[in-house]
Amino acid sequence: MSDCILARYKWLRRCAYTLLFSCLLLGGLWIANVIYPLAMPNNDQDFATVVLDDQGAPLRAFADKNGVWRYQVSLEDVSPAYIEALIAYEDRYFYQHPGINPLSFLRVIWQYVYNQRIISGGSTITMQVARILYPHNRTLLGKAEQILRALQLEWHLSKKQILTLYLNYAPFGGTLEGVQAASYQYLRKPASQLRPAEAALLAVLPQAPSHYRPDRHPKRATQARNKVIDRLVTQGVWTQQKANKVKQEPVVVWTPEQPLIAPLLARRLKHGNPHKAVIKTFINRTLQEQISSYVKDYAALKGEGVSMAVLVVDNKNQHVISYVGSASMLDNSRSGHVDMVQAIRSPGSTLKPLLFALAIDDNLIHSQSLLADVPRANSRYRPGNFAKGFDGPVTASDALQRSLNIPFVQLIEAYGEQKFVNKLAHVLHPLDIPGNKANASIILGGAGISLQSLVALHSSFADQGRVKPLIFEDDSDSSNKHINNQKNQLQYQPQGRQLMSEAAAWITWKTLTGVMPPEQFNWGYSKAVRPQLAWKTGTSWGSRDTWAIGSTKQYTIGVWVGKPSGEPLKGALGVTTAAPVLFSVLDMLQGDKTKESEQPERPFTVQDKEICWPDGRSVTLVESEFCERHLFALTKQGVTPRTLKIESGLAFHQATKSIMLDAQTHLRLSGECGSLTAINKKVSLWPQQLEPWLPNEEKRTSRIPPYSPSCLVIPKQNQMLTIEGIQDKQQIYRQKLIPIQQTVHVSGAVGAVSWYLNGQWLTTQKSILQLLIPTQLNGEVELVAVDEQGVSGRITFSINDDLLTLN
Repeated sequence: MSDCILARYKWLRRCAYTLLFSCLLLGGLWIANVIYPLAMPNNDQDFATVVLDDQGAPLRAFADKNGVWRYQVSLEDVSPAYIEALIAYEDRYFYQHPGINPLSFLRVIWQYVYNQRIISGGSTITMQVARILYPHNRTLLGKAEQILRALQLEWHLSKKQILTLYLNYAPFGGTLEGVQAASYQYLRKPASQLRPAEAALLAVLPQAPSHYRPDRHPKRATQARNKVIDRLVTQGVWTQQKANKVKQEPVVVWTPEQPLIAPLLARRLKHGNPHKAVIKTFINRTLQEQISSYVKDYAALKGEGVSMAVLVVDNKNQHVISYVGSASMLDNSRSGHVDMVQAIRSPGSTLKPLLFALAIDDNLIHSQSLLADVPRANSRYRPGNFAKGFDGPVTASDALQRSLNIPFVQLIEAYGEQKFVNKLAHVLHPLDIPGNKANASIILGGAGISLQSLVALHSSFADQGRVKPLIFEDDSDSSNKHINNQKNQLQYQPQGRQLMSEAAAWITWKTLTGVMPPEQFNWGYSKAVRPQLAWKTGTSWGSRDTWAIGSTKQYTIGVWVGKPSGEPLKGALGVTTAAPVLFSVLDMLQGDKTKESEQPERPFTVQDKEICWPDGRSVTLVESEFCERHLFALTKQGVTPRTLKIESGLAFHQATKSIMLDAQTHLRLSGECGSLTAINKKVSLWPQQLEPWLPNEEKRTSRIPPYSPSCLVIPKQNQMLTIEGIQDKQQIYRQKLIPIQQTVHVSGAVGAVSWYLNGQWLTTQKSILQLLIPTQLNGEVELVAVDEQGVSGRITFSINDDLLTLN
C-alpha cells in the first residue's frame, strides 16, 4: 500500500514540476513578448510599386524607400505549384508545428554540442520569417532569439499570414525580395502563372541566391531545382512520372532588369497612388511596344527636339490600351520626361467637329447647309485657310472635311463662343482660354486643351454623343477606392455626360469618314481591310502643334507631334506630320480583319432630306423655281434650317425677295418712281458676299434689273466691286526672279478696302493698292477686295516664270 502511495506521490510531483515548468516557460514567453513585442512590416512603405499591363506583366517598377525591389503579393496570387514546392522542401510540417519543429530543433542542438558550431539551421518557414524580420548572428543566442520570435509569430498570426510574409520577404539575391519580384525579374510573369518547373526553381533559390542564380549558373540552378523535385516525389506530393516530365524542362530565365514600358503612364499612376504597391492597367504590351518603337523612329526623322504622343482608347469601355507620352522618356534632347498626353496645347482645328455636331443639335445647320468661305468684313479677326484663296459657297460637310477656317468662324459666331466653351466644361473637359474670355479664335486653336481630353471628346462620335472618362487604371479588385478621390470622380459616372445628340454624333462621324487618307495610306491591301475611320487633323499657329484624332467603331486614336518647348516645327501640318502616325497606329490595331465594315449604328433619328440652295431648307418647303441647286443632306429628325447669314450672328438668310418692276419695261422701281404701273416679282438671291464666286446666271445682276430711269432718285445698287489694273484670267510672266509690282484699284467701294492675296490678308486702306507679288508665288493667284459694307470683288490670274509681259 505504501509503495502505491509513494508511486502516486512521485507521479503527482512530476506533474507538479511539469506544470510549474510549463507555467514558468509560458510566463517567460509572455514577459518576453511584452518586453520584446513584434514589430510588423509597414505595408505602405515596405513594398516597391509595380505597374502592370493587362496580362499582369510589369510595365515599370519603382523601388521602395531603401531601393529594394519587393512587390506585394497575396497567397491567392501565387501558383499552387510554388506553395507545394516551398512547403515540401522547406517545412513539410508547417501546418502542424507551433513555430519550431521539435525533431529538427533537437538535431540542431546535438550538432552544436558535438561540433561546437551550428552545422544546419533546421529552421521552419516561421523561423525563416523571424530571421528575415529580425536579423541575428549565427550563434546559440541568436538562434534562441529566432525561436522566440517564431513562437511570437505563431501566437499573433495565422499560418496564412506567416506564409504570406515569407512570400513577400524571402531573399532572392541583392535587392530582390519576394517571390513576385523574382518571378517578374527572372521569368517575366507574375507568380500566379508559374509552371511546376519554375515553381521548384524559385522554391530553392532563397537557400543560396547568388550561388544558384539561374541567369549566371544555370547548371547549379538545375541541380538545385531537381533536388526540390525529388523531395516532392519522396513525400508523395508528385508522382515520379510528373517529376521526370518536369525535369526535362530546361532552366531558361532573363537577366534581371527593371522594365521601362509606358514609363510616363506608370509615373502618372504612381504619383496618383502613392501608397499602392500594385497598380493594374489595361495596356496591351505588344501594341505599346510597337507604337513606342515607331514613335521613337518617327520623331528622330522629324528633327532635333521633336517629341510625340499617342493615346489609344477602346471605345466600348474607355480603357486606355496604349499610352505613349513622349518620343523617349530617356531622351533629354526631346524633353522626353514631359508627358505630352497631359500637356495643355493649342488644338488647331480639332475642335471643329464638336462645333459641327453642336450646331446640328441647335438646328443651325444640317450636313449640306450653305456656309461662306469668303473674306470677313468689319472684323479685326481675319483668319485664312491653309489652302490658297477662298472657295465662296461651301457645304458644312465640305468645310469640315477640308478644315476650312472661315466657315467655322461664321458657325461659332452663330452658335455662341461662350456657349461652346460651356458645353465642353459641362462634360468636364474645359478649355484653357487666355484671359478666360471666349472669342471666335477658339475654334481655330486659340485656346488650350490636352491630348487626353481631345481623345475623350472625339470618342463620343462613336458612342452616341456621350463623353465618358478615360480609364487608365484597373480598379476591379478595389472597393470604393475613389469615392473620396476628386481626381477620379468620373469613375462614378459610367454613362458619361451627353455632349451632343446621338443623331448629331453619327452625322459628324459619318462626315469625317469622308476625309481622304494621306496618299501613302490611300491604296492597296491596307485600304481594303482598314475599318472606317472618322478623323480630323489640326495645326496650331506657327506649326507649334500638329494633331490627328480619329475614331472607328472600336477605337479612338489621338496623335500629337511637335516640340514640348513650344518652338515652331517648320513646315509641319497635321495632315502631313501627324496623320501618317494615326493611320500607322490604326493598321497596327487591325488584328481582326473581319470587322473592317463595322461602323456605329445609324440612329433612326437621322433622316435623309433633299434640300435647296441658297435657301437651305427641304425641297418640300421651297417653291421649285427658287431651288437653284439640289443636294441630299443628313439631318436630325428631318430638320432643315435656312442658310445662316454671313457675319450676322444668330440670323438666317432670306433667299427670296420681292421687288417692284415697271409693268411695261420690267425695270426696277422704288418708292421714288412716281405713278408708274408696278408689278411684284419674287427673286431668289444668294448672300451678297458670295457674288464674286457665283456663275453669272446666279448673280444679283442677273436676277434684279437696274432701276428705271423714270425714277427721280435711283438708289446705289452696286452688287460687286470691280478690280482694275489686272484683268481676270490674265497671265503674267516674271523675268527671272524679279518681284512683280502692279498698281491695282477698285471701283464702287464704300470706305476702306481690305485686300486679300490667296486668302491671306494684305492690308486695309483706300481703294488703290501697290501690289507686290513675291518671287516664290507661282501658278494661279486670287486677289479679293472687300469694302466696309461687305461688298467684294474678285479676280484670278496666273504667274509664270518667263519674260515679263502684260497681255
